[in-house]
Amino acid sequence: MADGGREPTNKDLMDCMNALGVRIGAMERKLGVLDNLEVKVMDFDKELKKIWLALDDRVKRTDARVMSLEELVDYADVGAAQMAEKVAMLEKQREELRDDVAYLKSQSMRNNLVFTNIQEDNSTGIETAEITETKLRNHLQEKLKIAKDIADTIRFERVYRSPGQPVSGKIRNIVAKFTFFKDREMVRREWKHLSGTGCQMFEQFPPEVVEKRRKLVPKMKDATKEGKRSWIVYDTLYVDGKPVKQ
Repeated sequence: MADGGREPTNKDLMDCMNALGVRIGAMERKLGVLDNLEVKVMDFDKELKKIWLALDDRVKRTDARVMSLEELVDYADVGAAQMAEKVAMLEKQREELRDDVAYLKSQSMRNNLVFTNIQEDNSTGIETAEITETKLRNHLQEKLKIAKDIADTIRFERVYRSPGQPVSGKIRNIVAKFTFFKDREMVRREWKHLSGTGCQMFEQFPPEVVEKRRKLVPKMKDATKEGKRSWIVYDTLYVDGKPVKQ
C-alpha cells in the first residue's frame, strides 16, 4: 500500500520493479565477479598443485642425489681408511726393508775396521794399496802394541784409503777388511793402546746404522755416569746387559 493508505499506482509499481531490477543487476554483476574469482582461484589452485608436484619431484631427486653422495662419501671414507692402512703397511715394510738392507750392508762390513790419522803419502796424489797395507801393519805394531810376527801374519782381503781424492795436508782414513773375523776382534780389543796417540779405530757400519749409534752415545754416557755398565752393539744400547729401547 502507498503512504496514507493510498493504493500504489502503476508508476509506484514500475519504480519498485526498476529498483528491484537495479538491485538484481548489481547482484548479478557481483555474482559474475565471484564466478570469475572462483575460476581464478581454481586456476591458482591448479598452478599451486603443479608447483607442489614439481617441488616434490625436485625434493625426491635431491634426496636421491644426497643419498648417493652420502654413499660415495661413505665409500670414500672407507677407501681413505683402507688407503691409510695400506700406506702405513707400506711405510712399515719400507722401514723393514731399510733395516734389512742396512743389516746386509753391515754384514758385508762385518770384518772391517777403520783406522784414523795414519800418515798418508799424498804428495804425489797416489798411495798404492801395498804402501797403505804396510803402513797399517806398522801401525798395528807401533800404536796397538801387537807383536810383529802376529801383525805380519794377519791376512787382509783389502786395505784402502777412504774414497775421495787425496788433499795435501789432510789424512784419509784407512779401511781394512780382515780375512778372518777373529783377527779383526783381536786387533779391535787393543783399542785402549790408542789413548793419547791422536789415532782412533772403530768398526765400520752403513750410514743408517752410524746415525742410530750416534744418537745412542749420549744415553750410553749418561748410564756410565750413573755407574752402570753400558755399551753399544750394532744399533742397540745395552745397559747392565739389557737392551734399551730408543
